[in-house]
Amino acid sequence: MLHISPAVIMFMFTIAFASAFLIPMTSYSPKNALVRFYWRGIWIFLSTICSFAGAGQTLNMLGFSAQATAEAFLQILLLTFVIFVIFGWFRLAGKAALFTIRRVLGFDKAAKTA
Repeated sequence: MLHISPAVIMFMFTIAFASAFLIPMTSYSPKNALVRFYWRGIWIFLSTICSFAGAGQTLNMLGFSAQATAEAFLQILLLTFVIFVIFGWFRLAGKAALFTIRRVLGFDKAAKTA
């Protein structure tokens, strides 16, 4: 016999946790556009990963054999999240290094006044 209450509870927890990951994104907004893009992207990725994990478990509780598909999507999301974070770190570190080099060598007059 299929009990729907555990699946409904799991679904509600999934919605609650996925929504909780979006709170920092909406409550704080960095002034720099590049940093803001990565700040929002990280929280959206975390919310999406939480949603897919919870959805897979909810479908599993309802008796659907979607475990392999849910795990495949989750693995793809985790891989793209890691790539996003590493690319973002290199991009931000590179921009900071270029800014520092330009400021030290005196190529950027506006950077010295800022």
